[in-house]
Amino acid sequence: MSMITPLSAHDTGSEARAAQRLRALSAAVRLNFTWLGVRKSLSADQTAQAADAFGAQRQYLSAGKKLLDTQHPAFKAVTAVRSRILGYTKGMSLPYPEPGIRLIRQDRVDTFNAHMEELRGELSEAVRQLNEHYADLTSAARDRLGSLYNPSDYPPTLEGLFHVAWDFPSVEPPDYLRQLHPEIYEQECQRLRQRFDEAV
Repeated sequence: MSMITPLSAHDTGSEARAAQRLRALSAAVRLNFTWLGVRKSLSADQTAQAADAFGAQRQYLSAGKKLLDTQHPAFKAVTAVRSRILGYTKGMSLPYPEPGIRLIRQDRVDTFNAHMEELRGELSEAVRQLNEHYADLTSAARDRLGSLYNPSDYPPTLEGLFHVAWDFPSVEPPDYLRQLHPEIYEQECQRLRQRFDEAV
């Protein structure tokens, strides 16, 4: 389902024409993940204790702890869905030289959106199953971390802490610039032409 072949420079005869075609046929898409962090830095006192144990100066030492076992099958199931989401998005889109934005064919937006809804549902189900093991995971963390265990590091539930959203931001200059600031509008148009040249 790659869009590279129909939008390549070979189809249009030149990179400039390819960039124009890419701009005409593409929509921008952006993913946003909410993801629980499972590592946390030690407190200043804990870092000092670790430094003392090794005879090191604390300002030259950084230390952290792992809050949950990410190798647990339920946790791996959650991260596997995230990998599928990223893989699907990359397979349906092309890179765009703006952080976090990719380009998708306009005629595939509906297909993309429908499948992403399915994947979001899979993610929610995987998180629900992970939440069923959450008490066991925190209990295991208490045993493994010893005095480094801090109950405040652990939210009461994992529901809502793993989530994916997406939107279709505009990569075109806003129309109001054309009337209010024609020079700025032209600068933005030139910047976008360069971006699509880079994308090609």
